[in-house]
Parts: sequence; structure tokens; C-alpha cells
Amino acid sequence: MRRPLLLLVLLSACATDVAVDGTTDHDEPADFEPAPADGKADGVPAIFNPNNVIGDDIFTAATAMDVADVQAFFEHTPYGTRSWLASAQIDGVSAAQAVVDAARGEGIHPLMLVARMQVESSLVSKTVAPSQYRQDKALGCGCPDGSGCSASYRGLDKQLVCGAKVLRTWYDASVDGTGEWRKDHAKRTLDPKTVTPATHATASLYAYTPWVLQGSGGTWLVWNVTKKYLRHAEDSGLIH
Repeated sequence: MRRPLLLLVLLSACATDVAVDGTTDHDEPADFEPAPADGKADGVPAIFNPNNVIGDDIFTAATAMDVADVQAFFEHTPYGTRSWLASAQIDGVSAAQAVVDAARGEGIHPLMLVARMQVESSLVSKTVAPSQYRQDKALGCGCPDGSGCSASYRGLDKQLVCGAKVLRTWYDASVDGTGEWRKDHAKRTLDPKTVTPATHATASLYAYTPWVLQGSGGTWLVWNVTKKYLRHAEDSGLIH
């Protein structure tokens, strides 16, 4: 059922907004501070392992957070501030609702999308609404390396839907063995590093962002931000 979507993703190059040097539109210094190694974050390894970034169970936990939980996360972020997303509306729908709808529509954890918004565009840590340009490419979806963004994917709501579809498509492609990135299959990133994903979730993350960039960006940054966000959500009682 998802194979036509995979073909669509490949043809439309709906990949991450990663420049040729592997950087993103990210300007939050706190996200480059490694999370404590002993910090609790179920489903994310305590120490960065490029082969095992995120577990499958947490990646697919679509009902782990509801709209109220995501709203509470935006109200009190890991940065000690209130995100502008707490007040954001998209055609009368809250940003929290849009996140949950997109995540549940594809069967992935809502924090996979929240973290991706931060990694790609620093949207969560912003306390005031960023430029429309930044919102339009919130998850870098439809914005392949070295190219502009497709008009079809502009807007926070479309970015959330697109990002969720791409993450799930590459997850499923790892499961059925058709993906370029798949579990237990060694492949070179654009750094270049050789990575052998230990989980389908890890394969999906590299398909979305084919860089390791430990300590400076890429999939390392996805791991660092996701771990920070999961730990904050768990400590706040927002994970069910």
C-alpha cells in the first residue's frame, strides 16, 4: 500500500533541507550541547551510536502523546521557554493538533516531528513566530540537497504531513527490504561514514538525513535533540 508513495517520494525528491555541506537552517546553540549520558530517554541510546540512533518501538509510538501533551510541551519547552508554536494556528487548527494528526496518520511518535522541526529550522525553541520562509520549509520536506523547495510542500501543515509520510515510507522500506537505507545493511553516508542501521527507525533517519556529522549536525543532531525532547516529555509526565 505504501510502495506507490515511496515511488512518489523518490520522484519528487522529498528529502531534507540539507545543504551540500550537511548543514541545516538551525540556530539554537543549546541543541549542540550533548545531553547527559545518564539522562533517561526511553527508546534513545544514552551514548550516540551512529548504527543505533532510535529504537523502533519509540519511533512508531503514535499514541504516546495526545494533543494536550504536545500543547503542554510547547507551553514549557526543554529550553525553559514557551514556544511560539503554543499559540500557532493553521486554518483554525492548533500546531499541536496538526502535529498529532500528521503523526497518527502515519503511525509515528509525535516527537519525531517536533524534533525534526527543531533540527531543520529551530522552530520549537523560537519564542516568536519566525519568518514565513522558515515556516514554509519547517521539516525540510520537498527541499532536496542543493535545490529549492517545491511549492506543493510549503506551509507548516503540509510540511508536517510530508515529513511524517517520508519518515514512515523509509521505515517501511527498511522493513520490506526495498529501501536504500535498511536495517542490517551497511551504507555510506555523505560525510562519508559507513553505517549499518541496527533498527528500521535508524534506517529511516538516514534516508531522511544521510549524514552522521557527530557533534555538529546531521543524524547526530537528530539523536541529540530527540533524546533531549523525550527526556523532557518523560520528566513532565507527557508520555503515555
